[in-house]
Amino acid sequence: MRHEIATAVLTLPAAVLFLAGCTKQSVPESVQTVTAGVAEQIQPDVPERYSASIEPFAQVDLAFKSGGVIEQIYQERGADGRMRNVDAGDRVIRDTQLAQVRPLDYQDRLDSAEAQLAQAQAQLVQARANFSEAEIEYRRDSNLFQSASLVKPEFDQTKGKYESLQAGVTAAEEAVKAAEAAVTDANLSLRDTSLRAPFTGWITARNVDRGSIVGGAVVGFSMIDTHAVKAVFAVPDTSLSKIRTGHRQTVMLDAVGYETPGIVTAISPQADPKNRVFSIEVTLNNPREQIRPGMIGSVTLETATSGTTHGATPRLVVPLTAVIRSPSDPRGFAVMILNEHEGKQYAASQVVEVGQIFGNQIEVTRGLRAGQKLIAIGGSLVHDGQEVHVLP
Repeated sequence: MRHEIATAVLTLPAAVLFLAGCTKQSVPESVQTVTAGVAEQIQPDVPERYSASIEPFAQVDLAFKSGGVIEQIYQERGADGRMRNVDAGDRVIRDTQLAQVRPLDYQDRLDSAEAQLAQAQAQLVQARANFSEAEIEYRRDSNLFQSASLVKPEFDQTKGKYESLQAGVTAAEEAVKAAEAAVTDANLSLRDTSLRAPFTGWITARNVDRGSIVGGAVVGFSMIDTHAVKAVFAVPDTSLSKIRTGHRQTVMLDAVGYETPGIVTAISPQADPKNRVFSIEVTLNNPREQIRPGMIGSVTLETATSGTTHGATPRLVVPLTAVIRSPSDPRGFAVMILNEHEGKQYAASQVVEVGQIFGNQIEVTRGLRAGQKLIAIGGSLVHDGQEVHVLP
């Protein structure tokens, strides 16, 4: 018998959620009649299917680094033939200037920095020339002093002048370095008045207009790159062995009507702490850019024997109707197992984690063992420790 996988690990049928929501707050004292079931292992004979969401290859918010008044916005020709500001839905080429902050103040700062650099360079040239003359005089007087042809006070005077001018050269060199750094910063600030597209892609938001006043770090545009896209889905730990980075993986996209091949490019190193599933990323080439972020696709993980039951991973399953909301965690799940004592049957709550759905059964990935008896129908009507009457 073939079991059909109905959905991804992250969802449960409406029927299960309905039953879970019907848990009664008040518990009747009388013996409740229920239907029994059992946790059993099956070997699914069909591939596993998961729902995948499509995400852009890259997305970025473009912020202004140099503040000021927006002087120019990139213009596109609209559907009516008129020129208009670039906006969400427009495609732009890499390095396109999307917006320009008025550069006058930054140009003045650059001109001032360049003038100060020229002055510092001139001072350095003069300082080196003065030092060169002092160096010649110092060497001459050193020789005279050593031959006792020059008295010490005169030599000390020459030496002092030499050292002073040498320190002046060092200071002039530092001043030139500082002036060069100021010119570099002014150049960067002037360049940053232009906000440019970092890649060829689509505008998803424009937050400024001509005349807007922006400060540093104000986001002007948002962009996405869809020359390739990523199909992202999640699997339980029992399915990780079927996936490897670098492996080829086909994604079915109903919106475009065809399957497209991709490569597994990322596997989450740890499970999501809330639902215990691992995120998988498949990168798809998108040369015609027909695949759009936000679309939904489906991913099929083939079994080791491509559709035969031999070699498929065994799954522990229970009836769908057995799963209820956990009494201790409204976001979790549980089942009511059956315990026998002195010839009577009693219900006991057992927290479980669930996985895929196989027809009218659902996988339990943690919390039960094969062969355990449980309440298949009526679990939401009883409480922990309540006596029940089990239908044969």
